[in-house]
Amino acid sequence: MFESVAKSLLRECETKTRLMSFYIDCDRSKRSAKEILIDLKNLQKKAIEEGANFYADTRYSERISSIFNELGEKLVHGGLGEAKGIACFADLEGDYYRFIELPVSVENLVKFSDHPFLAPLIEALYPHRLTLVAVVEARRATFYRVFASAIDKLLTLEEDVPPKVKSAGWYGLEETRIKRHVEDHVKRHLKNVAATLRALYDDDDYSLVLIGGNANYALVVADLVGEILADTPVEVCSKLGITDQVRIILEAVTDHAIKSFVESSSKLVQSIITEYEKGGLAIAGLRGVIRASNLYAIHQLVIDEYRMIGGKRCGSCGALGVDEDACPLCHGAMEVVDDLIDLLVCRTLRNDGDVIVIGGQSPLREYDGIGASLRFAI
Repeated sequence: MFESVAKSLLRECETKTRLMSFYIDCDRSKRSAKEILIDLKNLQKKAIEEGANFYADTRYSERISSIFNELGEKLVHGGLGEAKGIACFADLEGDYYRFIELPVSVENLVKFSDHPFLAPLIEALYPHRLTLVAVVEARRATFYRVFASAIDKLLTLEEDVPPKVKSAGWYGLEETRIKRHVEDHVKRHLKNVAATLRALYDDDDYSLVLIGGNANYALVVADLVGEILADTPVEVCSKLGITDQVRIILEAVTDHAIKSFVESSSKLVQSIITEYEKGGLAIAGLRGVIRASNLYAIHQLVIDEYRMIGGKRCGSCGALGVDEDACPLCHGAMEVVDDLIDLLVCRTLRNDGDVIVIGGQSPLREYDGIGASLRFAI
């Protein structure tokens, strides 16, 4: 899901050369709307000043102000859902702009370039997968579509399951028969839940099915669905109890996603380092990764923590470098650039590679905080 967001942004902005990217922290659990609006106004002022300096032109100030003002209106009128951060990408010479809601707080920043600034977006969204969620109870189940801070209620399935047992019997049945009768109803209900999940799964490109609610019923449904969906993970979320509160569901799903991401990213980093040290299909360190990028060899770029690093870029072929005076590919003149990591991210995504920003220190720190798995040996 993340890849489609980032790559669609690159496609949408392909022909746009005067782009503004900005990120704003709007976590209302930590600060009031008034405090966030003050930050937004300060960032707007900074954007107008930096835009004028970057383009040596003040004519974009009105366009910048209109975009910030629209975001401010959304904030005031509650149009940001459960987002804790917002990313915006805007063409200053056209009508294009796009707000993306983020599930985590972000640093307030603005950047002007000929491409969208994606590293903070990747860090915020990568752990999250498009998830089909079911909250299962004895008599009903509710289904949700969740990605990052966006949640949509899909439907509620109600079943006419009788109460467990009445001491005086039920329709003349003995107590044991009543119990068995109720259990049969519950089993049919759980099978219907699994069948509904299967039908909903076909409606979208889900990469995870997450089940919560009653712990015992959730396990039964997970087993039933797992037998049907062999290629998609089906997991029980222990923190997702019986609830219909959007905030609680989002928090449980987000917590599950972050824990899964920490585990998977740790394994990925270790596999890259191991493969690199034995001379396999991996590279580590800034110079090696840049060389792999210039050869279009990167399959998956991994950055432990985004930081701006200056370097060089060829004015003729666009190859990247660290401190070279001549292009390593065409021997043309190299120009100074202020953010190699940003350029590596965009180049990898444009070449149909994958990018992960972990958002914290990892064993890659011994290798400039960057590494990659490769498509072929270099």
